[in-house]
Amino acid sequence: MAVLFISEDTIKKSTTINGNVDVELLLPYIKVAQDLHVHPLLGTDLYDKIQADITGSSLAGNYQNLVDKYIQPVLIHYSLY
Repeated sequence: MAVLFISEDTIKKSTTINGNVDVELLLPYIKVAQDLHVHPLLGTDLYDKIQADITGSSLAGNYQNLVDKYIQPVLIHYSLY
């Protein structure tokens, strides 16, 4: 299963996407945006580290700040685009 850096709830709250839109319609676009735009910006090592931290529920400190303040806003807009 893909590890996403953003939740469907976050993208729905931050964009014009209606809350009634099925999550199954959103997830593929979030994954594509993450793979095409975020992964190259972060590099494989940092991307894998963040994925592992999210999976292990251990994302904290500077990594949490990076995801919350920088990665998620970019991912929101690329997913909507």
